[in-house]
Amino acid sequence: MSEMGAVAAPGRKWLLASHPAGFWFVFWAELSERASFYGMRVLLALYLVDVFGFKEADSGSIVQLFTAACYVTPILGGFIADHFLGRYRTIVWFCIPYILGHLVLGYFRQESFLFLALALLALGSGTIKPNTSTLMGMMYERLGKGHLLDDAFAYYYAAINIGSTVASLGLPLVQIHYGYEIALFIPAALIAVSMMVFVLGRRHFPPEALRWRMGPGKPEAQKLAERAVLTRLIGILALVSVYWFVADQSGSTWVFLAENHMDLTLWPFGITLSAAQTQGLNPLIIIFCTPILAAIWRRLDGARGRPLVPTDKMMIGFVLTVTAMAVMTMAGTLATYGPVSVWYLVLATFLITIGELCISVVGLQLCYVVAPHSMKSQITAFFLMTSFAGDSFGALFDQLYGVVNYGVYFGLQALMALGAALAMVYVARGLSQREEREAAKELGGAA
Repeated sequence: MSEMGAVAAPGRKWLLASHPAGFWFVFWAELSERASFYGMRVLLALYLVDVFGFKEADSGSIVQLFTAACYVTPILGGFIADHFLGRYRTIVWFCIPYILGHLVLGYFRQESFLFLALALLALGSGTIKPNTSTLMGMMYERLGKGHLLDDAFAYYYAAINIGSTVASLGLPLVQIHYGYEIALFIPAALIAVSMMVFVLGRRHFPPEALRWRMGPGKPEAQKLAERAVLTRLIGILALVSVYWFVADQSGSTWVFLAENHMDLTLWPFGITLSAAQTQGLNPLIIIFCTPILAAIWRRLDGARGRPLVPTDKMMIGFVLTVTAMAVMTMAGTLATYGPVSVWYLVLATFLITIGELCISVVGLQLCYVVAPHSMKSQITAFFLMTSFAGDSFGALFDQLYGVVNYGVYFGLQALMALGAALAMVYVARGLSQREEREAAKELGGAA
């Protein structure tokens, strides 16, 4: 699964010299940190099978539980930064368990150390996650360069996906030639580099006072208003969880299907992938397709004479997700008769990745816009929790892998995605009607 981010506004001129020097420390640190995380994760499913002897179903469950943990710890990271350490100190201090997690994972082969390593990695990566972009935004605002934030987030998003692509395609080759120990040492070195870059850039970041205390409670009226917003968005959040349940199977069961039941040569190009490398297709597709999709949205808006609303884009994303799982269902069914072409997985990855751009990125933007200023960070945290919910359910569902026919296994997910697509129509209609009622109420009050 790639990360979510912003894309620069169309027609905006990107002037590198206008950006503060501190941005480049954030850029290279984030690139290195994401390469570290995805480089480790791309090896994890097969590592658990090859080295620890887990069954594929159990390995898939562990991978999805780990991914879920990585999306609940950001709440802890935001809390610690807001109330105690500040963003910079939280990032630097939590690089330490991050590094230790990589080292323990690669060099200790007992199960107790395995789960300790995964806990340290989830703590490090998740705690850092919500603070890096926040620190970057604070830096721009302090320097009066808020008008450059769209471009800054576009570069930041590029750093995430470049790091992910390079590590996801490169580290499986290292593992093949030099073994898991060397391959898993590289992510430890990468997060150490990320930590060093942050430390070197310290003087460019905004000062933050230590706040070793809790803030005052919120007024009751504000709590009620925030609960109303959360109620309004709960349907969207639930459906995004379904998407992540399906999409994050690409890091576990898709890899196992590729490893054992696919011809991994990309004919007619003669390029042969490893099963682990197939996970690098997601960030690669995001890098190339994000600007293309933005251009398509602009063209559709122009043809319609009005913007395509976020819920329409999300419905398109769910249709693409259903189609992706139909492709995987066909691949799983054919795999019972012999090896199938990796092109099935490539096509499914392309469809589900475009679905991600329609569902995850657009959904985050929708939630952020709808939320009042007082709870934008909270809504972002709830949005990250959709991955936690989806992957937690996925860990249970993975136990069916190898028990039922592969076509049935992926077909059940296609049906769940279809149910989410149909529910999205209902949720979108309800959200639209609520918006119309609130607008009419405001007009009536003004009159």
